[in-house]
Amino acid sequence: MNAQSPGHRMQSTRLPLIASVVVLASAFLCSAVVQAGYTVLGGMPVTQGQMRVGENDFEQLKAKLPAPSPSFTLKETRVEAEISGVLARVRVSQVFQNPHPERLEALYVFPLPENCAVDAYSFQIGERVIVGEVKRKEEARQEYEQARDEGRKAALLEQERANVFSQSVANIPANSEVTVHIEYVHPLEIDEDRYVFRFPMVVGPRYIPGTPVSRPNVGRGWAADTDQVPDASRITPDSLPEGMRNGNDVFVSVKIDAAMPIQQIVPVTHELNIQQTSDTHAAITLKNQSTIADKDFIIEYRLAGDDSTLASLTHRESDAEDGYVMLALQPKWSIEPTEIMPREVILVLDTSGSMNGPAISQLRLFADHVLDHLNPNDEFRVIAFSNRTTAFQPNAIAATDANIQSAKQFVRGLRASGGTNLLPALKLALGGESDESARPRYMVLMTDALVGNDHSILRYLQQPEFQDARVFPIAFGAAPNDYLISRAAEMGRGFSMQVTNQDNTPEIARRFHELTSQPYMTDLQIDWGGLVVKDQVPSRLPDLYAGKPLIVLGRYDTPATGTITLKGNVSGQPVQMGMELELPKQEAEHDSIGPVWARQRIRQIWNRDVGAETPAGRAEITELGLKHQLMTQYTSFIAVEKELSEPPQGQLVTEAVPVMTPEGMTQKSAGRSVAAKPAPRHQVSTHSTPAVPAASAPATVSTPTPASTPSPAPRSSGGNYGGGGGGGGGPIGPITGIVSLGGAVAAMMRRRKSRSNNQDVVR
Repeated sequence: MNAQSPGHRMQSTRLPLIASVVVLASAFLCSAVVQAGYTVLGGMPVTQGQMRVGENDFEQLKAKLPAPSPSFTLKETRVEAEISGVLARVRVSQVFQNPHPERLEALYVFPLPENCAVDAYSFQIGERVIVGEVKRKEEARQEYEQARDEGRKAALLEQERANVFSQSVANIPANSEVTVHIEYVHPLEIDEDRYVFRFPMVVGPRYIPGTPVSRPNVGRGWAADTDQVPDASRITPDSLPEGMRNGNDVFVSVKIDAAMPIQQIVPVTHELNIQQTSDTHAAITLKNQSTIADKDFIIEYRLAGDDSTLASLTHRESDAEDGYVMLALQPKWSIEPTEIMPREVILVLDTSGSMNGPAISQLRLFADHVLDHLNPNDEFRVIAFSNRTTAFQPNAIAATDANIQSAKQFVRGLRASGGTNLLPALKLALGGESDESARPRYMVLMTDALVGNDHSILRYLQQPEFQDARVFPIAFGAAPNDYLISRAAEMGRGFSMQVTNQDNTPEIARRFHELTSQPYMTDLQIDWGGLVVKDQVPSRLPDLYAGKPLIVLGRYDTPATGTITLKGNVSGQPVQMGMELELPKQEAEHDSIGPVWARQRIRQIWNRDVGAETPAGRAEITELGLKHQLMTQYTSFIAVEKELSEPPQGQLVTEAVPVMTPEGMTQKSAGRSVAAKPAPRHQVSTHSTPAVPAASAPATVSTPTPASTPSPAPRSSGGNYGGGGGGGGGPIGPITGIVSLGGAVAAMMRRRKSRSNNQDVVR
């Protein structure tokens, strides 16, 4: 059956119309060249399944890319996911083709989920399959380069960030194909009864701050390495102009074994074909079998039942091996606070060029909702940032009706342009000495997080003086940087949410308010009773919000059965729940738990040392990667044919696969000029918006817009935004507008009523 899209994440009603236009354009493509389309180059045949760039578009590419090819190297990507309970096992197949008469080395930068454990790798040419193994990063790179230079077929997979990987495939024979297989496992995102599966498809352009270094670049990307982002050239692949495809067809299939009845499946970003084979099982495929990889693939499903959850999974191969345990904890509590504690709520809003289009419009709606639902005794601040940081007011102000309306006018006047200079905004938001007796600070960070200096930002959030603050990152856009988003939430003891271009923003904002307005559980501990569980991750349990589960993993070597107890405090009152847990002598099922534990342990070490790596931390991460055969910052997968299958013919051509521009984004708005000539390698690239060092970006304070002054209307999200993208946001539908207006009126009445009650008490 075809999926509908009601419920928590409501898709735009414009999608059917857009789908019709796409079908129409595809039909027209057979007879003529459409804008940003493709045709056969004059007199040159195209083999079945091969896509070539149209002549007009190829001229544009030659002006932009260092060495463009009329044929695309990456032919297709196939994704097969199997979800069992709270874990997803995903198999990715990338088909590379060589359209050249010489041997080819293909280079490709692509994303994977930031919390995934990559534990299998191989490549296939014809009937031959070469299986990869994990080695130290330097050793793997050396082995790959030696095999490449000798003419042997080889493939190398390296991690650049927790969510950005680079692929190198050497000596693909002329007019041949190589299929690379990558396998990983990761836990799902869970919110109450909602389970979210996400497959990222494109690496968005990163803002690179800092001063270019004097040495040659370490990669082939468009950005120069800088003192703040020393590997910038490895995370900035060349991208095609917006609207242009890179030849990569994507096929996705997902099988769900939920173990509980499935109530609803919501297609968040793509149209789906859904078959629910039983109450607890479903099979999902993309409705369009040739999906363009310009945005993340997200589906959400809901399960029946709303009781507290305390579930466990275990795995142990034999007595000689470690055993692993995984707990999913989702307690519920009904403690009503006697009064709502006053807070300082800090809104930090990304208005950089990469937010141009639907993302900035969604951000405005979300910010409006947060402002409308401030409590009467709260104080708040609003800070906008791009190249510069601008504050609505220099200090926190009371959440009065007049102040809130003035702040909303400030938000509506924001326009997207410039770079994502996030660190100065965080310093303005969280800087200054903290006062333990002061009201708690909630920082709501709304951004796509497309930056290259992730590590310095995360290091800043770990400083002891910010431990009183809770950080809630809200990700916007088609391809946000989920590494920075999720780690900032983790280190800031908050939670993150994502708002796609297709989402119903007021509904997600309502859920955010629901979570942050309730008391949360602090001082969490697990009493393992008589059970011996080692290397628990996370070692320090985070705060727990109602409806947000806690995943805890550990390893054991002594089989036993006992009672474990989760303890914590909610509004100063103790809360606990217990369960019986068996650590079996042998359990063949759930073999994904071991890699997930190892990956989470690596995550814990990396978070501790981020921005200031230590030899001890590096050694521990390397050992875990080698033992569990996992990709890490310091280990890579290498697959090499042992002997030459055929003598190498001709020269070796090296070609990088250009990535697509994320949906709703233009290259100019993201800080790169489509028409700009590329700079020579190892030199500074030309950008329409230069990178600004964090230290030189001054924070400015703007004068708030008076409440009586009408805000400028958002401009349409379509078309070319020119010089860095001044406009922002698409049109807001009438239903959404009415919902938002109703929420604003209700919030105003609530604040007035509360103040009236407070005045009565004072009298």
